[in-house]
Amino acid sequence: MRRDRQGGTRLSSVTGRLDGVLQCIWAVRLLSAGRDFWSLVFPTECAACTLPTVSLCPECRAQVRKATVRPFRADGGAQALPAAEGCDGGSGDPTVIGALPVTAAGHYRGTVARVLLSYKNHRRTDVGRPLQAALAGALQTAVHEVREGGELGELLLVPVPTRGASVRRRGYDPLGLLLAGLGRRGELPAGCRVDALVVYHGPLKGRPSALPGGTGPVSQKGLGGSQRRINVHASMALATGRQLPPGTLCLVVDDVLTTGATIAEVTRVLRHAGAAVAGAVVVAATPAPSRAR
Repeated sequence: MRRDRQGGTRLSSVTGRLDGVLQCIWAVRLLSAGRDFWSLVFPTECAACTLPTVSLCPECRAQVRKATVRPFRADGGAQALPAAEGCDGGSGDPTVIGALPVTAAGHYRGTVARVLLSYKNHRRTDVGRPLQAALAGALQTAVHEVREGGELGELLLVPVPTRGASVRRRGYDPLGLLLAGLGRRGELPAGCRVDALVVYHGPLKGRPSALPGGTGPVSQKGLGGSQRRINVHASMALATGRQLPPGTLCLVVDDVLTTGATIAEVTRVLRHAGAAVAGAVVVAATPAPSRAR
């Protein structure tokens, strides 16, 4: 009994000291900072509707799935897309005969748009899984159409490159992260592999800018179709040391289709290197900006 009382006394003493430490203002601040850090690393609100305690609530997750379960052709409204392989007759005008086919998982609006924006611009990589599933479905659809056309060889999935400054600002490459996840899970279409063949080589000295008074590329946001074409033209190149066997079959992959200017630039690089570009795949497609904008 005496030993128990001494043990109880010691426990009470230790507990009292801990209470005193926890009541210290510095301890309170430390705990608060820890909670803030935990919330930053593990977000606790829905990326689409801000419902607390979940990264993406069941309702929003279901909306993303419903909106991306039926991939569709999205090249009709993208005026900056290049011509389909062998369909421009040398004119370079895809509006005459046919644009490069683009398969989209969903429309860039509503919950899909909010989730994509959170994933790309707010470091919400925790919502990448439903976007991966959407991209996987669009890839399967596009590859199936290519195979039906008689192309049975290996198909390279070439992502639109992300500028180095954007990767450093975010801390990750959004599109590369999606494709890497699909590769790890074995969810890429059979006979396909991801190859980052195309890179940004930086602004060319003296190259006209999309905006008056500047040179080199600027952000595509807010630019019209013709401005976007000017903005990205000649801004990309084949990765250093890479060569392609003539006729290498490729699909360009991007996150969002607006005018198709970046897809056109990647296609230009690949075709110049001797590749055959069968089409493009995107997570979501949005109507091209109006001429007024």
